[in-house]
Amino acid sequence: MKEFYLRNEKRISRVATIIILIALVRTISEPFRLQYYSSSTLGFGDVKPYLLGGLVISIGLLAMTVFSFYNKYKFITLLAILVIIGMLIIKFEYIL
Repeated sequence: MKEFYLRNEKRISRVATIIILIALVRTISEPFRLQYYSSSTLGFGDVKPYLLGGLVISIGLLAMTVFSFYNKYKFITLLAILVIIGMLIIKFEYIL
């Protein structure tokens, strides 16, 4: 497994960045979906977990982009894992 990662380190980091970017788009678009299906108007409490998630993802994505400029592919993969863990913490904190 380690040999596979070392041979494909750059590709894995790029795939991780794309996955996190897709997660950002999904998190930003989720309040619009909720508004479409909701019979009442959404309050700040309803949208707050998605705002926090978007903030966590965007900061992580910024750091991943900066690390890609310096060819630090291991840090990019680590950050992707940390962003996903952060999103899971937010999800379980607000019990979505």
